[in-house]
Amino acid sequence: MKKNLEILISRLIRYIIHLDRIAILWYMLVAWIGIILVTTFGYTVLDHTYFARAAEKQQKATIKNPVSRGNILSSNVSLHGILGVSTNLGTLAIDPTQSGSMTRLLPFLSDIVYRDSCEGRLMVDCIVGIGNYTRIDLTGEKGLSEEKLKDQIEAYIQTRISTPIESILIKEALDESTITQITDIGEPALFFVVNNLYVNPTKVTNSGALASRLSTILGVSSDSLEPLFVVRKRRHLEILRKMNIISRDIIKKRIDIEKAALNNIPTKDHAREIWTLDNAVFPFLKIEDNLVRYYPEGQALGQITGYVDTEGKGRYGIEGYFEDDLQGESPIQYITKDIQGRPIRDYASSGSMILKNGIDVTLTVDRNIQKEISKRLESAVTRFRANRGSVVVMDPTTGAVIAMVNYPNYDPNNYTNVYDMEPVLYVNYPNPSIDLFGYPLFIVDSGSGSTLSTNIDGKRIKMRSATEDEVANFAITKYKFKNGFGVGNYKNDVVGSLYEPGSVFKAVTVAIGLDTGEIHPDDRYYDRGYVELDLGGGIKQRISNIAHQCLGNNTYSNAVNWSCNVGMINIIEKIGRSLFSRYVSDFGFGQKTNITIDGEVFSQISNYEKWSRIQFFTMSFGQGINATLLQMAAAYSVLANGGVYMQPYIVERIAYPNGKIIDSVPTPVRRVIKEETSKTITAMLVDSVKYGFAKRGGVAGYLIAGKTGTSQIPYRGTYENIYFKQDIGHTITSYGGYAPAYNPKFVLMVSIERPRTGIYSETTSSALFSEIAEYLLGYYKIPKNK
Repeated sequence: MKKNLEILISRLIRYIIHLDRIAILWYMLVAWIGIILVTTFGYTVLDHTYFARAAEKQQKATIKNPVSRGNILSSNVSLHGILGVSTNLGTLAIDPTQSGSMTRLLPFLSDIVYRDSCEGRLMVDCIVGIGNYTRIDLTGEKGLSEEKLKDQIEAYIQTRISTPIESILIKEALDESTITQITDIGEPALFFVVNNLYVNPTKVTNSGALASRLSTILGVSSDSLEPLFVVRKRRHLEILRKMNIISRDIIKKRIDIEKAALNNIPTKDHAREIWTLDNAVFPFLKIEDNLVRYYPEGQALGQITGYVDTEGKGRYGIEGYFEDDLQGESPIQYITKDIQGRPIRDYASSGSMILKNGIDVTLTVDRNIQKEISKRLESAVTRFRANRGSVVVMDPTTGAVIAMVNYPNYDPNNYTNVYDMEPVLYVNYPNPSIDLFGYPLFIVDSGSGSTLSTNIDGKRIKMRSATEDEVANFAITKYKFKNGFGVGNYKNDVVGSLYEPGSVFKAVTVAIGLDTGEIHPDDRYYDRGYVELDLGGGIKQRISNIAHQCLGNNTYSNAVNWSCNVGMINIIEKIGRSLFSRYVSDFGFGQKTNITIDGEVFSQISNYEKWSRIQFFTMSFGQGINATLLQMAAAYSVLANGGVYMQPYIVERIAYPNGKIIDSVPTPVRRVIKEETSKTITAMLVDSVKYGFAKRGGVAGYLIAGKTGTSQIPYRGTYENIYFKQDIGHTITSYGGYAPAYNPKFVLMVSIERPRTGIYSETTSSALFSEIAEYLLGYYKIPKNK
C-alpha cells in the first residue's frame, strides 16, 4: 500500500514538472475566476442586505437641525437663577506626547482644576470636590490647605499621564446573551460599562488567543481585534469636563499669551520669559466643544429639574413634564452625500423646515432656600441614621412651592452615577438587620434567579436581591447602591411617594370637627387611654394613646397638645363617615394636586360605606390613609390661609420664543372650612407648640402653629414594628406647621423615614422643622412676634 502511494506521488510530480507554462497559467486563471465568482455571489446574494444597507448609510444621511432647548429658571432670576441650560462648557484635554514644558504644565493644570472645583465654595465643599476628582477620600484629612490640595491634584494628573491607556472600546450595545458568553471567558483584561465591552491592554497576556476567542463570539475578524490589545501611551488625556466659563477663558488667555511671546508680538500680558517651544505649555492643551445640558445647582435641585439623557430626551421633573415644549421643534432633513461626505441634495424632509426653539420655564422655587434646606436635610438624615427624608415649603396664600427637597438625591449632570454600587462593610453597619432595613441589598448570583446585572470594578456581575436571612449573615458579601436607592433617587418623593402621615393628620380631623360644630376647643371628653374593638371570633383590637397626659376628663385642645388617638376617635364618631369622607376629599386627599412636575402619584380613598370600623377610627389619626408630602402641605395651607384650598403650583412663568408670556395666577379651588375655623385650629396648634409634643418644633420669639406625627410602616398585612417586635427603624416621623401663625409666610412639612436614633417626631423631625423654620424666618426678615 505504501509503495503504491509513493508511485502515485512520483507520477504526479513528474506530471507537474512536464506541464508547460501556458497550462499552468491557464489553471491559475480558472482558479482566480472561480474565486471572483464565489466572492461576487457572496456579496450580491448571500450578503446583499448587509452591503445594501452599508451603501445606503454611506450615501444618505439624516440631519436634525439644531434648536435651542429652553432654560429652566428659579424665581431668583435677577440673582443668576439658572437651574437648567444647554451650553458649551468645553472639555480640557492634553496630549502628553507633544513638545513643551511638563514642569510648567502640571502646576497650571492643578490651578485650573482647583479653581473649577473650589471657586466661591466653602472649604469643606472644596475638599469634597477635590477628593471626588482625585478619587481619594480627603474628608478626614487634617490641615488641608490650598497648596496641599493642589499638590494632590498635580500628583493625580502626573500618575494619569504616566499610566498607559487602560480602557479601549471594543464593541457597543451588546445583548445579555453575548455579555454572558464573554463573561464566561474569565478574561481579566475585559470589562463592561453598561452594555459596552472594553479592554485594558495592560492586562492582556496573550493577544492572539484573546482575539481568536472574541472573534467567534462577536462575529468580527481576529485581525481587527488584535491591534486593540497593544499597550500604548496616552495621546489624549481628559483633565476637566464641563469646565466653567472662567476656567475656559483663563486657558485661552494663556494660549494667546504664549503664542504671542513665541512670535515676539507685544501684548498687554506678554510672557517674555517664554521664548522657546520647550518652555511653553500651550502645545499640550486642547479645548474641545462639549454641548451639554448643564444644571448649575447639581443635586440640590436634581429631583425638581430632572435631566436630559444622551438622546436629548427630558426625563423626570420639569424636563420630563415639559419635554415637548422645552425641546422645541427641530425639522429633519434626509440628504444624499457625495464621496467626501458633503451634502448634494435633499431627498425628503419632515414637514415644515421652520426652527422653533424651546420655551423657558421659570419656577416658583427659591434656589437659595432650596440649597440651604438641601444641606440641612442631608445633615439631619445622616444625624438620625435614617434612610431618607423630604421637605416641602409652600406659600399658603398662593399655593406656590418655594422649596421641594429630598435626600438622598442625585446630580443631573452625572445622572448615571445612581447605578454605582459598593460592598456592605459591617464596620459601618454592625447590626445589618436594623441598620440596612429598607435599603435594596444584593448578593452575587450568576444563576437563573439573578435580577440585576451591573458593573463592579469593571466586571459584569449578575446579582439578585438578598433575603432577610442573607442580610443578617456576616459571611455573605452583600452590595448596595452608593446612593442608597439606585434609580429610585430619580423620583421626587415629595410628589412621587405615598406614606401614612400619622398624627400630623390630626390637625385635619380636629378642623373638620370644629367646622361641623361637633366640637369646640374647650369641650371635654373622657379618655381612659384606649379604645377596644371587637373584630369577631374572640379577637379584640386595642387602639391606645402614647402619652399619659391624655388620661381622664380632658379638653380637645389637650387632645391636640398630647396627640391623643382616643380623642381623635371621639371626634370622628361625632362627625360620621359620610361627612368626614367629604371633608377629606375637599382637603385634597384621594386625588392628584395636578402640579406640573413629572411623577406625581396619589392613592384613592375607598367609598366610606366600605370602611371597616377599625379603618374609620385609624383614619382619624392618619393611619390607613395614604398621602404625599405635597398633599399634606396643601391641606395645612387650608388651615393657615383662612380655609381655602389653593391650587399648588411650581411654574411661575412660561416664556415662548415668539415673546409670548404666560404667568401663573394663584388659583383658589374651593372653600374647605370657614375662616373662623381656620383661626380656631391655628390657635390650638400654637398651644400645641407652646405646651405639647410639638414644643421641640418651636422657634424662640415667634408664634408657630405646628403638629408632630409618627406613623407606622405597613408590612405584610400589619405594621413593621408589630411584625418585627421592635420600633427602631420602622417608623416615619413628620412635622407640619406654618409661621408666623396668624399671618403665615410659609407652610413647612418635614418627614424622616426610618430614623434610628429615635422613633418619634419629638426627637427627629421636630428638631429639623425648628431649624428650617428659624432659617426661613430670618431669610424673610420677619420680626419676632412674642
